[in-house]
Amino acid sequence: MMRWYKRSIYTKIDIIIVGVLLLSIFILIMMMRGITHSLVENQLKLRGLEVGNYIAVLSTNDILQENHYAMLERINKAKEKNEDVRYILITNYTGQIIAHTFANELPEGLPATVIIKDLESHTVNQFNSNEGAIYEIAVPVENGNAGFVRVGLSSGRMHQIIDQTTIEFSLMAVILCISAVALASWPVSVIIRPIRNLSKAAEEIKNSNYSVQIICESEDEIGRLGRVFNEMAVTLKQKEEENSGLVTALQSKEANRTFLISKLFTVQEDERKRISRELHDGAGQSITSLLAYLKILSSEVKEEKQLSLINSARDVILGVLGELRQMAVDLRPPALEELGLVAAIEKYLQNLTIHNIKIVFTASDQQMELPDQVVLALYRILQEVMTNIIRHANATVVRVSLGSDPEQVKLVVSDNGCGFSEQSLEYARRQNRLGLYGIQERVELLNGSLDVQSTVGTGTKIVITIPIR
Repeated sequence: MMRWYKRSIYTKIDIIIVGVLLLSIFILIMMMRGITHSLVENQLKLRGLEVGNYIAVLSTNDILQENHYAMLERINKAKEKNEDVRYILITNYTGQIIAHTFANELPEGLPATVIIKDLESHTVNQFNSNEGAIYEIAVPVENGNAGFVRVGLSSGRMHQIIDQTTIEFSLMAVILCISAVALASWPVSVIIRPIRNLSKAAEEIKNSNYSVQIICESEDEIGRLGRVFNEMAVTLKQKEEENSGLVTALQSKEANRTFLISKLFTVQEDERKRISRELHDGAGQSITSLLAYLKILSSEVKEEKQLSLINSARDVILGVLGELRQMAVDLRPPALEELGLVAAIEKYLQNLTIHNIKIVFTASDQQMELPDQVVLALYRILQEVMTNIIRHANATVVRVSLGSDPEQVKLVVSDNGCGFSEQSLEYARRQNRLGLYGIQERVELLNGSLDVQSTVGTGTKIVITIPIR
């Protein structure tokens, strides 16, 4: 069946034509064979009847006079003149055989007597032998009062004639079939040619060649289909040109967007660096000077109450100074530039233990040689992920792993928190809580990939992969 579907329409039509012709020829041969068999059988019976009547008319006196010699001579001559006659028997009125054409005794299977149903006309019996069917016509002599003539006719010659005729008719039919297929091939090819052209044009359309056109000369269904196909090709070409323009514009906008996002991150890092420097060099120095003045003032004050107030104010200012320094470190950690990514992450994670979260950090290499933009992106991504875990996950254990090879660096963060669903993530996006989307933007800027696996009630696993080259 699969082979049939893979064949061309031209081949299928030829196969159908040949099949219909052969089926029609087979039916005609069977009908002809049946009709011929009936005609030949009738002719055979008529000939046997003629021979039986002829012998019956001439043998009346010989039967009554028991002239066996005359009867034998007559039936032997009649048998020789008729090729289809296999034997002739003459019986008396009791059915006893008194003359026959067999050289010896009767052959086995041939009855010595038969029952004659119609004494005024004739009776036809059929016997099966090794030569085929034997038709025996029994003709009464003087209405059966004198006896009967039994003429046996063999159907072998009849079947030979039928077989020969069937073979000749079959050969002629096959020749006619071949001629019909040969004559039908040209008009079929003419009809199929536009379909082939349509198929080739469709292949060109599939390969984005929309300039293809089909020559349509006919006004039939295929011609109309060809014209519709040409209009479709023109429309597709116009749409392709429009789409090309839209794609070009989209690519330009995407490039501008990528550039602006990259610039935004750069400006953001520059601003963080400036604010960190201002906090350290400006507000930090001022607070340090204020602490120095308070120390001098405390040495001048003698009263315990005033001294206690000054020390309390000094403790508050020391706390503020510590917070400012931590903010400066978070905005631009010096360890990131001085010690590298792994040390900066370790120090950052140590400061998060105050949130009662167990953090396990592993790194494949303590001294990773990574580009500066990759180092900064990974650090900021980890900050964003840990902030989300602390605020929303309610996790007690967080595992962070950092690994790299010559081609890429991979950061994996997993927790045992509450997790989230797609619906909650979409709701957060509508509420402008864009933590994950900001991470995704950073990763895409570096041609990396972000994989987030989260199950409600089980936890979340985030895998960030960034190519090094």
